[in-house]
This record gives sequence, C-alpha cells and structure tokens, in this order.
Amino acid sequence: MTAPTDLSERRDRLRLRPWTILGVGLGTAALLAATLGGVMLLRHSAEWPQAGQPPSRFPAPRLQADPAADLQAFQAEQARALQGYDWVDREGGLARIPVARAMEILAGRGPAAYDPLEPAP
Repeated sequence: MTAPTDLSERRDRLRLRPWTILGVGLGTAALLAATLGGVMLLRHSAEWPQAGQPPSRFPAPRLQADPAADLQAFQAEQARALQGYDWVDREGGLARIPVARAMEILAGRGPAAYDPLEPAP
C-alpha cells in the first residue's frame, strides 16, 4: 500500500515577473486613457445642439401684441380679486372677501373653524 501524498507540496507556483504585471497594468491604463480622450475629442468636435437656450422671440403668428403688458394686467386683476370685496351671487348672498379678512374670521372661530357651515342633509 502506498502512502497518501500531500498535493500542496507538488503544486507548481505561478511565475509572474513584476515587469509583466506592471506592463499589463500600464497598457490597460493607456488604452483606457486613449479611449476616453477619443470620446472627449469627438464630443467637443461634433456640432451638438445646445439645450436650454430659449429663442429670443417666438416665431409668428403672434396672438398678443404686448404679452408683458397682458401678463401685468392679468396679475393686477387677480390681485384685485384676492384683495377686494365683490358680489359673487347677490341674490344668494354669496360675496368675495379679501384673503386676509377670511383668515381673521377663521382664526377668530378658534377650534370651531373646521366645523361644517351647514348641517348634513
């Protein structure tokens, strides 16, 4: 009968020289740098459309003669509606009041501010 052999003693060691490892590493780094440089060169030389640059004026047909004045008039009308008194339905007794006054009324109610205004049917 033969004695069992220890396989770890018979294993051949991998013989890599440090210069080989360094050469493969530097070659890989050089290839990666050349690829990235080529991509950057291609990106900068190509005529890509520039995003985020709105046109200075919109093309015809223009439906508003002065859009800035129209916007200011619209905002003034909205501010007047939010800050003034007006009838919404005079026969029904429904009026519009300023937002600040409505908040004062609700704050004056205290905890009852969230109670329903009318009983449920």
